[in-house]
Amino acid sequence: MNDSQLKNVEGRWYLQFSGSPFWQKDDFSIITFNYTLIHKGEELVLEDRVEYMRNGMMRFRLGYDYPVEEFLNTFRWKGVGINRFFRNRFEISIINPEYMVIFYEKTVLSPACIDIVTREKTPGAELEDRIFREICASETLCPYLQNVEKIQHS
Repeated sequence: MNDSQLKNVEGRWYLQFSGSPFWQKDDFSIITFNYTLIHKGEELVLEDRVEYMRNGMMRFRLGYDYPVEEFLNTFRWKGVGINRFFRNRFEISIINPEYMVIFYEKTVLSPACIDIVTREKTPGAELEDRIFREICASETLCPYLQNVEKIQHS
């Protein structure tokens, strides 16, 4: 992934739909993925801060996304603090200025799944329809739609 593509990922994204059992719990709401482009040594990486409300309290998870050179749009996530023992790979399967679809590989704690994030906190039905049509057009991503659930932003 080149520098301009990384720049397109930078900023705040709101989690709208997720196939991860972790985010599907009722006690989670207002989940945002916040990416900042930084240098770690000579490497250009994304600082990855996931903020969320859980049981009425704001929490966060911090890590770094390292581009995997041999695979386009693929990253290796490495957590910080208590999350430092967690590492996984994910791929930004679809990206445009309004939304991203992120595919996560299976881990010990989570099945392979997709997350759908948007720039807007509350996207309209037209945007959601467009996102689902694009996912359904992908033989790789479409099967993961059966496990996604809407994330609440209240």
